[in-house]
Amino acid sequence: MRSRALTTAVLAGALALMVAYAGLRWGALVAGGSDSYGYVSQAELWRRGNLVVHQDVVRPTPWPLAADTWTPLGYRPSPHARDGYVPLYAPGLPLLMAAAQAIAGFCAAFAVVPLCGALTIWLTFVLGGRMFPGPAIALGGAVLVAVSPVFLYQLMNAMSDVPVTAFWTLALVLAVSRRPFASGLAMAMTIAIRPNLAPLAAVIGVWTWRSGDRDQRRRAIVRFAAGAAPAVVGLAWLHAVLYESPWVSGYGTTGDLYALGYFGANVANYMTWLAAVETPIVALAAIYVATPHVWPALRLPAARALIGGTMAVMLISYVFYEPFNVWWYLRFLLPMWPVMMLATVAAIDGVAARASARVRPIVVTTIVAVLAGHHLLLAEARHVFDLGRMERKYVDVARFVAAHTEPDAVVLSHQHSGSLRLYAGRLTLRYDLLDPAWLDRALTLLQSAGRRPYLALDGDEVAAFRERFLGTSRAAALDWPPIATLNGVVNIYDPLDRIATGSPLSIASTRGTRTVFACETPYSRPPVRLMK
Repeated sequence: MRSRALTTAVLAGALALMVAYAGLRWGALVAGGSDSYGYVSQAELWRRGNLVVHQDVVRPTPWPLAADTWTPLGYRPSPHARDGYVPLYAPGLPLLMAAAQAIAGFCAAFAVVPLCGALTIWLTFVLGGRMFPGPAIALGGAVLVAVSPVFLYQLMNAMSDVPVTAFWTLALVLAVSRRPFASGLAMAMTIAIRPNLAPLAAVIGVWTWRSGDRDQRRRAIVRFAAGAAPAVVGLAWLHAVLYESPWVSGYGTTGDLYALGYFGANVANYMTWLAAVETPIVALAAIYVATPHVWPALRLPAARALIGGTMAVMLISYVFYEPFNVWWYLRFLLPMWPVMMLATVAAIDGVAARASARVRPIVVTTIVAVLAGHHLLLAEARHVFDLGRMERKYVDVARFVAAHTEPDAVVLSHQHSGSLRLYAGRLTLRYDLLDPAWLDRALTLLQSAGRRPYLALDGDEVAAFRERFLGTSRAAALDWPPIATLNGVVNIYDPLDRIATGSPLSIASTRGTRTVFACETPYSRPPVRLMK
């Protein structure tokens, strides 16, 4: 028995290391779009000790919503400082990244998510061992989390979904290990990473109240609350400082994000995506929770309260949230993956228990192996392992801009509005927020200030640019060739040279690079001059 437990522990550890390797090998180690740029750049602000970025360029700007147009993705204008902008995202993940950077430099920020992925797999195994008899269910649950397409998709991105899953699972493990204060600290990190998941604390609270005698329960709940409280207090203070009110986050008020009318679309989306990505077999998790009398007793008393409570709170937290239309937005529900997969394997094991003792482990292992193979093939088909190469476009475009434009140029952009600042050292202007009547005047104003304007348009942004400014600007048609293009997807235009002839320059692509931890450092010099 000990030999079997040791073997499964070694396998779980190896699986966790493989997950970390996958994230470092195929992950997007680039601060590109809104999320990754927002988190990574905010980490640097925490290290500097100031979360407000001031821009002198805002005050002399004459067009409407000037502060908005000079604010890159991942940030919002400061309500306190007319010339400043502040982070959009919660501080938990940036603080982890800042700590990693303090130890090992800028690129260490991109190791946080892969390491949290490995931690998630190991903690899923540990949690399963605490809840269920025998190590097989624990290992099976860890395997299904590790190969989940949505888990792998988020493992490849510098975003908060995998870290919040790791810390919530840690909170569960510490709770069932009777370490309530440490569990509260893990809950605090969960809240700091994803504040709207604060109701998950009630899941541990309810479970704690059902375990032990009255005095033990009271002491445990007080200790758990003491560990979690700093995050609640700290976030309230931070929101008041950055956004004027403890009740307003970087995203705005609760009413800006949640509505009863979103329920139908979200339920349809999540159920469809779960069935398509994780297969309908995960419905066994809900059946397992809802029919306790059918299944063998658990090692941990009231464990179904933790499983069912986690799943219920996660679903309630997002069925009224603003809907999205892409499968990987299952990422919102990712913190329930460890308990959902453990319950799924436990249900499979319960069904297999009706066979002979010899056949039972073979049935469970076979089903888990088939599911794992299916999930990996699906992840490959959905280009999960190509994300790192695909996101290299942000660095490629930025390096070209840094080499071929003036140091104090201004680049009108949207998707690249953050990455061009980080990797090219160029000031960016959000064309998608610029008043359509002001495009030509803005270009003229920038030119007169000695700041040559350029356009960096990614994919569908060419059509979006034309649609936004058509009829109000001579430049809206984009009827002249770009000066450079990256595989025909990202185009760089010079609006002051519309008679250019010949083929555009080809931006060197590093998308074919596949090395472990291929990280790029920021541009070494910030924009040198601000518009007066």
